[in-house]
Amino acid sequence: MTVFISKIVSRSLRQVSKTIVPCISDCLPARTYSFQKKNVLFRNGQPFFRKYSNDNIIPTTMAMDNTCLPLKKKTVHKKLELDDLTKKEGHFLTLAYATAYSYDLKALREGLLQQKLYEPGTLKAQEIGDVVVANAVYAIGDEPREIIFFREGAVVFWNCTELEANNVLEFVKPYEEESYPTDVVKKEREVMSYQYQPTAKRCYLQESCFVLVPNNDNSLERYSFSHAMAQSARLGAWEARLAALAADVRAHAAVMQRDGAAHVEKKEVVRKLGELFSLRHRLNVESDLLDTPDFYWEEERLERLYSNTVAYFTIPRRTRVLNERLSHCVELLELLSSWAADRHHVRLEWMVIALILAEVCFELLHCCERYLFDSHQR
Repeated sequence: MTVFISKIVSRSLRQVSKTIVPCISDCLPARTYSFQKKNVLFRNGQPFFRKYSNDNIIPTTMAMDNTCLPLKKKTVHKKLELDDLTKKEGHFLTLAYATAYSYDLKALREGLLQQKLYEPGTLKAQEIGDVVVANAVYAIGDEPREIIFFREGAVVFWNCTELEANNVLEFVKPYEEESYPTDVVKKEREVMSYQYQPTAKRCYLQESCFVLVPNNDNSLERYSFSHAMAQSARLGAWEARLAALAADVRAHAAVMQRDGAAHVEKKEVVRKLGELFSLRHRLNVESDLLDTPDFYWEEERLERLYSNTVAYFTIPRRTRVLNERLSHCVELLELLSSWAADRHHVRLEWMVIALILAEVCFELLHCCERYLFDSHQR
C-alpha cells in the first residue's frame, strides 16, 4: 500500500514541477555570460552573450569578423592587348588566332607557293605533321618573320604586324573548314612578345614574354610556345560559342520563370542539344587540351615549355569550367526537351479523344437515322 501511495505522490510532484519551472524561468531575468578573449576570432572588450531564457543568440563580433575576412580570389587569365606590351628595344610581337575548326594544309601549302610571299618550310622533327611553317620571302629588318599554321584551325605569327596578320587571315579563308565569326577571331586572339637574351642558356617563359637563346636554332621552342598559344585561342573561340548558346538557353529559362511554362519546339531543343554535344565532343575527345600531346612525351625540355605556357594561359582551369558550363546547359535543355515531349504527348492524347468523340457522334447519328427510319415504316 505504501509503495502504491509513494508512486502516486512522485507522479504528482513531477506534474507540478513541469508546470511551475517554465513560469519561474519566464519571470526571472535572462542570465548573461561574459567571456574574455581567448581566441583570435574575438576582439578585446567585446563579450559574447547568450540568453538561455529563449535560446536566441545575440549577433556577436565573431560573425562580423568572419564577414570581414578577405576572400581568396581566383587567378583569371587576362588577355593582353597590343597597348599592354611595352615597346622595348629587342622585343618582337607574337600573335595567335583561331579562325576555323580546321585547315586544309595541303591546299594551303600550294596556295602559299602560288602567292610567292611566303615560303613553306619544315620543322626538324618528323613527328610534327599537322603544321605548316611559312617564312617571309621579303625581309624587313634583321629579325625574320615566321608564320605557323596548325591543322586545328589556328595560326601564330612571329614578328608580324597586325596589318600583315589581317592580310594573311584573309588569304587563309578559302582553306578553312567551319570558319568562326570574325568578331570572335579578333576578340579571342592571344598577344605575347619575345626577345633574345644574351645570357640565356635555354628558352623559357618570363611573364608575358618568351625568352629565346640568340644565335641558336629555336624552331622547336617556337613551335612549343605557338602550340600553347594556339590552344588558348581555340579554347577562347569555344568559350565564345558556348556563351552564345548559353544566352539562348537563358532566354528560355527566363520565359519559364515568368510564365511557368516553356514555349519551345522539340526540333529547336534537339538542334541546341546537338550543338552542345558537338562542342563537348570536340573539347574532350578530338582536342588534346586535357592532356599533354604525344609529341612532348619524349622531349622533356619542350614539354616543360609547353606546360608552363599552358599554365600561364590557365587552360586546364578554363577547360574544367567550360565542361561544367556545358553540363549545366545540357541539363536545362534536357528539361526543355522532356517538357516539349510531354506537350507532344498531350497533343496526341487530345487528338485521340477528338477521334473518339467524332466516332461517338457518328454512332449517335446512325442510331437517330435508324430510329427515324423505323418510326417512318410504322
